Amino acid sequence: MAAKEVKKPTTNLTCPVCYQLFKNPKYLPCYHSYCEECLEKMVVQSKITCPECRQEAVVPAGGVKELASNFFINCMVDELVLQRKVEGEEEVKCDECDEDEPVVSYCPECNVFLCNFCNDNHKRNKRFRGHGIVTFTELRSNKDVHLQAKAVVLMCKKHDTELFFYCETCEQLVCLYCTVKDHNGHNYDTVKKMAGKHRQEIEEISAPVEKMITSLSKARDNIDKMRVKIRQQGEEVNKKIDQHYSELVQKLMEQKVQLKQEVDDTVSQKEKVMTTQLEEVEYVQAEMLSMKELKDAVEKSSDQEALSAKKQVIDRMQQLTDKYQKLSTLPVQSTVLQYVPGKDLLPHVGQLFTHVDPAASEVVNIPNEVIVGSPLSVGSPKVEFTIITKYSIGHPCSTGDSQVSVQVQSSTGEVTATQVRDNNDGSYTASFVAQQTGEMKVSIFVNGQHIKESPYNIVVVYKYAAMNKPSKIVNYSGSMGEPWGIAFGQNGTWAVADHSNNCVYIYDDHNRLIKQSGFLDYPTGIAFDNDNSLFVSEWLGHRVKKLDINGNCLLQFGSQGSAEGQLHFPCGITVHNNRVYVAEDSNQCISVFQTNGQFCQRIGEGNLSVPRDVIVHDNQLFIADKGHCCVYIFTIDGTYISKFDAQANGQDLLSEPWSIDADPACFLLVAEYANHCISVFDKAGKFLCCFGSEGSADGQFKQPNYVAVSPDGKVYVSDGGNKRIQIFSVV
Repeated sequence: MAAKEVKKPTTNLTCPVCYQLFKNPKYLPCYHSYCEECLEKMVVQSKITCPECRQEAVVPAGGVKELASNFFINCMVDELVLQRKVEGEEEVKCDECDEDEPVVSYCPECNVFLCNFCNDNHKRNKRFRGHGIVTFTELRSNKDVHLQAKAVVLMCKKHDTELFFYCETCEQLVCLYCTVKDHNGHNYDTVKKMAGKHRQEIEEISAPVEKMITSLSKARDNIDKMRVKIRQQGEEVNKKIDQHYSELVQKLMEQKVQLKQEVDDTVSQKEKVMTTQLEEVEYVQAEMLSMKELKDAVEKSSDQEALSAKKQVIDRMQQLTDKYQKLSTLPVQSTVLQYVPGKDLLPHVGQLFTHVDPAASEVVNIPNEVIVGSPLSVGSPKVEFTIITKYSIGHPCSTGDSQVSVQVQSSTGEVTATQVRDNNDGSYTASFVAQQTGEMKVSIFVNGQHIKESPYNIVVVYKYAAMNKPSKIVNYSGSMGEPWGIAFGQNGTWAVADHSNNCVYIYDDHNRLIKQSGFLDYPTGIAFDNDNSLFVSEWLGHRVKKLDINGNCLLQFGSQGSAEGQLHFPCGITVHNNRVYVAEDSNQCISVFQTNGQFCQRIGEGNLSVPRDVIVHDNQLFIADKGHCCVYIFTIDGTYISKFDAQANGQDLLSEPWSIDADPACFLLVAEYANHCISVFDKAGKFLCCFGSEGSADGQFKQPNYVAVSPDGKVYVSDGGNKRIQIFSVV
């Protein structure tokens, strides 16, 4: 197959169509420029095909003249014309009058040539006093005088007035009338004030150009040298073949010719690949140089011109940056080519060996989206894929020993450790564990070169972000009322408090109902202790009951009131280190008791509003406060630490958080009653993601009032409005 032809962009001031200096150059959407008159001749059925890149462009309704003008080329052409006038290559006339008088001077401040009469008037005019006028003779001999073309004053096409303002909202120049009619309330200011700010933006965007050009120059040299070495290596191998075959009889000549043809074909193929890569690098380098010329022109242009072309420059710079990042700047071929004589003269005299071709090698089973490596349940999910090495002719390799490496890098530059296993059959298994969410770039190298389509982009998400369907829904034959608290006991058993049915359901590890305990007064929170006894808070009973696994009452404590040891609408409950922590809705605190019912202390008075749930995690108290729509954090002995409400993290404010729990990886799950979802935070209170939405379908919630994480990492949600428990397997 012939090498791909790569056309180099025009970088001078000559139109690629008419080969004359540009006249009113216009941009096509591909950012190539041509004379307006030349473009008019290229219009076919209201479309223009770019002669350089073959990209098709639709002509605006107003015709070619409505295309964006290339002010930078215009500026450079005007300066070239000025220079030619100074050097005597073009006729010079006075810019201030129509008299055919010889030019005697030049004003750098006004950028005008003056005859003798206009020169005197210019000097006498108060507005021009102090201008450093130079004689035409001095101008021709003085190389330091800067010749600058006259700035073009852009006019509004609607109102025929100067475009004196720049609207940042719309990214366009506007006149005074436009600001009143079409841009009222937008962020705009005068061109002069806006120019400095946006010139700086253009400068920052264009800053990498120099480094990229240098990098491409080095890449071009390396690739060119490698191409030459490949040819030299091929010649050396041919000499060895000649030496070896000179000792053989005539009947072996056919094998000699065959092997030499293999050498030539291999070298030719390598050269074609290297030539294509070289042309691609030269093409991008030339585009970079063209971009640099445009950047230089920005510095010389007027404020209006710079702002008018700002979007085109930034878009083009982004395109070039994307091309540069995808470009392989290391030679994609190696010089490895070796002739190994055979041990026996007949029937095979020798074999030709070449190296594994990275450009032909490929990867299979690489995913587009993976789960972050912090184990949300048990273990860390591993990303695994296979690399197939191939020869340049496209045949898979049958042996190992190639240098295969994988680099995984986040968008912020962090590198993730990877492992590569040689399967000794030409394939390699690569694996890694993603350590953070976001986009990861996976670069795969064979013998130091990118393989086909490398690098790859992989999106890393939290497990909960991908969780949308429950693995199990528990509804006890449709008779469940309003489930609230959920707790996990020994041997896989778990329990749920049914608020409206005044009972507690107990299930085995297969989610089969094994016990129903009644005679409770609107139970809300529920928790197991180390002896597998149940502590249940009763909403209307204003107390806590301790039950055995069969539902028998072993102990009860608390009574209605606001004094210490009394309870008023108790909600969530947790047991930790022989202490029972009870969230009190109306007493606005967490009451702490010993497991024998003796009162210990109150926590959070003066801070809490309507606490609905409390957990102990990492030796700290986390409290879901419905009233203040936030989560409070206290030490285990009751000292306030901090709070979070998601608003500080750029998310909406938590809406009636009723419950909270932590998973084995220290992520915090909050049931949002009014938002009908479960929000996920890290231990510091940073919002990570959420799952669920309002509705009755699987994975949807209606006023979820409790969330709990089982010891094996499953997420249980009391979907109160839908009268069910949804169980999610986070795998």
